[in-house]
Formats: sequence, C-alpha cells, structure tokens
Amino acid sequence: MNETTFDSNGNIVEQTVDNGDGTGTRTVYTPEGEVDTVEQLSGLPIPVAPEPTAEERLATLIAALGDAQSLEEIRDAAAAAGGN
Repeated sequence: MNETTFDSNGNIVEQTVDNGDGTGTRTVYTPEGEVDTVEQLSGLPIPVAPEPTAEERLATLIAALGDAQSLEEIRDAAAAAGGN
C-alpha cells in the first residue's frame, strides 16, 4: 500500500512506499519540499486507521466550531469533519 500525505497547499509532507515484500520506506519532507528523513519499514502493510464514526466527526466539528475565529476556520472545520 503506497500512501502520500499532502499539506493544504498540495505539497507532499510524507510518503510511504510499500515494496510488496513486507518492506518499504517512509519519507518525510520539509515545508520547502526537501527530504527531511527516510525510515526503512518492515512488517508491511501498515494497517489503515478506521474512518471516524459520524459521532466522532460531529464531536470534532463542534469542538472546532467553538474555537473558530473566522469563516475560513469554520470551512476548514467542516472539511476536516468530512463535510463539503
């Protein structure tokens, strides 16, 4: 299972590459796009975290809305909670 994580600007933050033989690498990048660390992995595939339940998403949204100071933060909170 190969996995790539991006920041809000579309830059790669972290990339995990599964070689298909139980080994792989995890590369973490700096905000400037340079390689920060490379970690050799074994015991792959890495289990995928389960999707949050509707109740967990709602609790996350309510907590984020309570802290929101702008419309942008409200939109970000809704997106993080799985809203459109």
